[in-house]
Amino acid sequence: MAHWELEGQVKHYFADELEKDAEMTGAQFIVKFLEHKGVTQIYGIPGAAILPFYDAVLEQDLMRSISVRHEQTAIFMADGYARSTGKVGICAAASGPGATNFLTGLYSAYGDSVPLIAFTGQVETDLIGKEAFQEAPIVEMAKPVTKAAYLVTETDDLPRVMNEAWKLANMGRKGPVLIDIPINVQLGQLKLNLKEYFKEDKQVVNNLVQATDSQLGTVYKMLEEARRPVIMVGGGIVGRAAEDLVRLAQLLQIPVVSSILGKEGFPNYHPLYAGMVGTICQTPLGNKTIIEADLIINLGGRFDYRSMGEITLLNKERKVINVNNEDASLSESTPVDMAIVSDIKSFVQSFSSYILGCKYKPKTEAMDRIAALQKEKARIARQTNFTENPSKSLQAILEVRKGLRPDAIVALDSELSQIWASQLNEMCESRTFLIPGCAGSKGWGLGASMGAQLAYPQRQVINIMEDASLSISLQELATAAKNGIPIVIVVFNYDQSRQNGLDFVSAAKGLGVEAESVERISNIPGALTRGFSAYRPYLIEVMVNLEEQRLATTGGVA
Repeated sequence: MAHWELEGQVKHYFADELEKDAEMTGAQFIVKFLEHKGVTQIYGIPGAAILPFYDAVLEQDLMRSISVRHEQTAIFMADGYARSTGKVGICAAASGPGATNFLTGLYSAYGDSVPLIAFTGQVETDLIGKEAFQEAPIVEMAKPVTKAAYLVTETDDLPRVMNEAWKLANMGRKGPVLIDIPINVQLGQLKLNLKEYFKEDKQVVNNLVQATDSQLGTVYKMLEEARRPVIMVGGGIVGRAAEDLVRLAQLLQIPVVSSILGKEGFPNYHPLYAGMVGTICQTPLGNKTIIEADLIINLGGRFDYRSMGEITLLNKERKVINVNNEDASLSESTPVDMAIVSDIKSFVQSFSSYILGCKYKPKTEAMDRIAALQKEKARIARQTNFTENPSKSLQAILEVRKGLRPDAIVALDSELSQIWASQLNEMCESRTFLIPGCAGSKGWGLGASMGAQLAYPQRQVINIMEDASLSISLQELATAAKNGIPIVIVVFNYDQSRQNGLDFVSAAKGLGVEAESVERISNIPGALTRGFSAYRPYLIEVMVNLEEQRLATTGGVA
């Protein structure tokens, strides 16, 4: 059952319980809290220190517990669920190594501003600090890569901590929160008036920071003075302001570029979209556009090297307006002429209204620039048939793209295939392009795609990866098979030329996943059809030799 189908059931379920005081364990309270928030899925591995929590999960039927083969995959699944839905992803693990296996996932979610709550079990409170079996100082470890990390030592503190954690995960620049709960705190008794506690909380919705009229006026003045302005979008805009941003760009008639995380923040097929910028997943037209710009309006993006490239290459006379929803997001590496702390959607809407009030008219030079942009995009599109660069990997990704619906969700790992797929895949809808942007964790895509598929069982979900990533996450094919998660996995296999490569097809079948190997590009459409028709996990191995890999790497995309 999809996440949206349970919302009405959750409200009905609580109608009676909200009218009375309730006695429960700490673990039962956490589960009731999650039920009330509409959580429908929890990813993790049960273990001794977190068993009271899992027992409480089993007492209800509104949330599904998905067991994985490694805790890192659990948090990657929660990450994929959160990115594809915009909701908070939930995962749980035991103490010690179970908890520490969450750290890479927390780091990835923190860098990409993904709302998660990770629960970890802990030894009893009187054993903390005594080097007990499977005791780990996970809170201290997690603090640098979370918005907050809590060690709950009293059961009575759980209502406060849960409320704070939920707000923190969702407010401002979203991100992960870790809650470490000793086993005796989970088992401790709690008496609470649920009706009073679960009062509707509007703080997350209404506590939006907005740009002032003075700031909007300054932005307008800088825009009027610019000859080659550009809007740059980052991951902070995804799923929040895409339609509003299209309206703003059309009012201004200026080009839009994006980081790879911001790629789905603006329709890639739109005439004003110039492409991606940066050093890895860039497009030449995107980089050319931002290098020539004399005004950069950055919305929800970072100015790190991978996203922006070498700053010294930019127009030396450029001015930069940086709009982000928290002070911490404002750039320290790149000097900005104006920093605005504002909710991105609110800024885009307010500035659009301000422009209309000023009766702004695009300059003739801007119109000529857009015409040239569209002409150049058409030229590049004609070159992407790769008649001069017969790389099997690039051709394979083009064939995969042709076989996907507009609302298909694509999850990538941090490999060459991410570069190719990001350059060749035009995003039609928001929250359909999932990548581990900051951390670049190998093996991330398989977990993320499973989380997205569980959120949207009726949609096509595909994970494109290479042999290295599948070697790391191979065991999770069993998770997909056991839970009937109908993702399609496309893996590029290079190992056969230089090393003793794995037989991924046989391995997949041994783990309960249907699989086939493809030698010819012409066979990919049929393989995709079989994969999406299987209604269960399906692996397609594409054999690519090292010479083809070298050609794709050095030839690049026009």
